[in-house]
Amino acid sequence: MAARTEGAGRLHADFKRAANDELTKFERREREFQKEDRDERAKRLQLPVERYNREDWRVRKPSRPFHRA
Repeated sequence: MAARTEGAGRLHADFKRAANDELTKFERREREFQKEDRDERAKRLQLPVERYNREDWRVRKPSRPFHRA
């Protein structure tokens, strides 16, 4: 009986690992798609494309400085 539960646990772990790998791939593709879509819309609307700091994605840096009159 122990061999049966060990095999099931191993299969479950393999399934979880494969599912996690697929989710990671999907999330990466989704982020790339969103970035391309955002850049395309900014270009179409003639807005400056913002660049993000890799260390802290919450810090937004404009691609060119804004001039205030």
